[in-house]
Amino acid sequence: MNRTQISLTEEQHRFLVEVSHQSGESISEIIRRAVDRLRAENDVPNRKALRLIGAFEADRPDVSIRHDEFLWGEPSDDERQNC
Repeated sequence: MNRTQISLTEEQHRFLVEVSHQSGESISEIIRRAVDRLRAENDVPNRKALRLIGAFEADRPDVSIRHDEFLWGEPSDDERQNC
């Protein structure tokens, strides 16, 4: 394990001390769990894909409405209701 020194505000440190007393875990363990949660959150492929929203311009005005048809060859729910 690597040893790391960090600086915390008084409020952050008080919070970690409280959580440590309540949970019985060390402050180091609490920080490691928080880092693991942050890593898992950022490793989610869908989160990376969501960054692409709005990054490209469509060549059709109805892509947001007919996306199911374009992606899967099926009409969207709205189109099925209009049939």
